[in-house]
Formats: sequence, C-alpha cells, structure tokens
Amino acid sequence: MKVTRLHSTNDALFPTFERLYRISFPEFEQRTFEHQAKGLTAKNYFLHCYEENSQFVGFVAYWVFADYLYIEHYAISDKVRGQGYGTRLLGELIASTNKTVILEIDPVVDDISQKRLRFYRALGFVENDFSHVHPPYQGKFHGHQLKVLSSGRRITEAEYQRFNQDLKSVVMAK
Repeated sequence: MKVTRLHSTNDALFPTFERLYRISFPEFEQRTFEHQAKGLTAKNYFLHCYEENSQFVGFVAYWVFADYLYIEHYAISDKVRGQGYGTRLLGELIASTNKTVILEIDPVVDDISQKRLRFYRALGFVENDFSHVHPPYQGKFHGHQLKVLSSGRRITEAEYQRFNQDLKSVVMAK
C-alpha cells in the first residue's frame, strides 16, 4: 500500500482527502480549510493518505507527542469500506510506535456507535472513564462530549490531563 504524507493543501492528494474528510465528519468536528492548512505546517502533525492499486483508500491524521500519539481524524473511503483496510491501517500505525495511541469516539448511544466501539476494541483499544469535552473547531460551535480510548491500557489521570492540555494548546492552536 502506498502511503503519502501531505505537507500542504497544494499536494496532489489534498482534494481527494478533503472530499472524504468533509463527508465523513459532521461540520462541528472538522477543521476549516485554513485551520487544516495551518495544521499541516506543524512538524508533529501527520496527515497520511493511503492508496492501493492507484485507488484512494483513506487517511489517518495524527499528532505525535513525547509519550503518546493522538489520532485526530481517520476515515476509509466508502468504495473500499468493509474490506479490512481500516483494521490494516490502524493496526500498522499502532504497530509502528511504542507509544500509547489515543483517539476519541462519539458516546455509545446506538447500534452504529456500538459497532464502532467493537471495531476499536478488536484493535486493542480500551475505554477511559474521563469526562471529556473536545474543544470546538469553529467559533460557531460548542465543545462536544467524546469518549477517550487508548491502545492496550487505560491511561492515568496525569496522562489524560497532559493529553487534554496538548489538545487545547497544540492541536487546536494549529
């Protein structure tokens, strides 16, 4: 599988990434174009696009910090969804680091969110019991409640506080 790290909104795969990004997340969970462009300038922000046989498979957008890796956004193209690509991409990312991987999911309230939680559990993620509100990406929205998952083990209160501070002061600032 071909992996391409995007560095700019001018990269050839950016429009393809952006189309999938815009349909995969509600507007209140999206960076604006300008916010995404700014994020791409951060050395610890990675926006990886995946292709196989010249077909766009999906993307993973993540941040690397000293003690953990935070997956901010992740989506698989509906053209290949259900073919194991999601498990493969995340499995390879988790295997590539010795750091704890942290991500957020919507609260489990229906069959779809329950299926999503089962998917992450199968990859070794565990739920953390912190009351977590993700800051708004855009001023016209409010923060939203999410569930924090971590790979392999629960994170400590101190690790959660560090993640939450990095989320507010680094991730959202870029």
